[in-house]
Amino acid sequence: MKLSVDKASALAGMAAVAASAMLVTTVPAFAGTGMPAPGADVAASVVESATGTTHLTTPRTGGGNLIADVAGTRVEMPATSSGKIAVTDPEGTRVAIGLPGSAAASASATANGTVMYTQPDGPVDIAAQVSRDGSASALITLKNASAPTEYRFPLDLPSGAHAALLEEGGVVVGDSAGEVVGLFETPWAKDANGKPVPTTYRLEGDKGDTLIQTIQTDKSTACPVVADPKWWDKTKEIAGGMVSDTWNSMKCGAALAAAFAPGKAAFKVIKNAGGVKKVLATLASVDTKKGAMAALGSGGSTLFGIKSIKKACYDGLK
Repeated sequence: MKLSVDKASALAGMAAVAASAMLVTTVPAFAGTGMPAPGADVAASVVESATGTTHLTTPRTGGGNLIADVAGTRVEMPATSSGKIAVTDPEGTRVAIGLPGSAAASASATANGTVMYTQPDGPVDIAAQVSRDGSASALITLKNASAPTEYRFPLDLPSGAHAALLEEGGVVVGDSAGEVVGLFETPWAKDANGKPVPTTYRLEGDKGDTLIQTIQTDKSTACPVVADPKWWDKTKEIAGGMVSDTWNSMKCGAALAAAFAPGKAAFKVIKNAGGVKKVLATLASVDTKKGAMAALGSGGSTLFGIKSIKKACYDGLK
């Protein structure tokens, strides 16, 4: 679905957002990629007005990429938007996130740390950010009415890993043992007025290794629209005390979803109990391990015996 607003109105909206950012953003060229694309400073202001900047870390150049080492995690952002954001956690587990861009869009970094992949003649700009807690974001800016409203992010997952949708709308990645590798937060999108725009994920592929974000614009949506798939690796629950409320609230659901794959020990138990959402509701209604076991019956023992689920769902109980 396309926005039925004229191009001049869309560009005016983008200029208004840039003006309201109340900052001067410099966009230095990334070594080896030439000068920043025309208008990259305005494009960066649009993104940074939507996300803020105080949480960002500034990447350095290295090995042909832009690199940020923070909270024990390394995030590598590619020289062009045809590449992938690679996130390696302190244990060496690597997940790479493809960008919905083209080889023509080269990287340039703002003084605040946002990496821009600007396409002056196209309806979409891509950006990447790394937070000081080590989370990594890929950001889409729909500049005008001609911008697509569906974006595909190919995922390189560890061997044996699979992705699954969470009830809250996010996506969890679990390994072959049912352990959580990490997750994408519930997606969000904002228009030029800061108004939330409905957006959802779906997965394709045998392992769920293509993440697809749909942004549901309509006639009332003011361009530009910024949307953000954000990735957390599993270490963020303990890294440097930087515990995310979002991560904490989703840990149990993530652990259950990671184990909810055919052939896994937890699959039949969770399915018979009514699904991940029902098990979460059951666990939320009790405050002791004994109570959880009684509420889930024989399935409680099975789930308790799975290390990742025990840690995320049971260890907080008395």
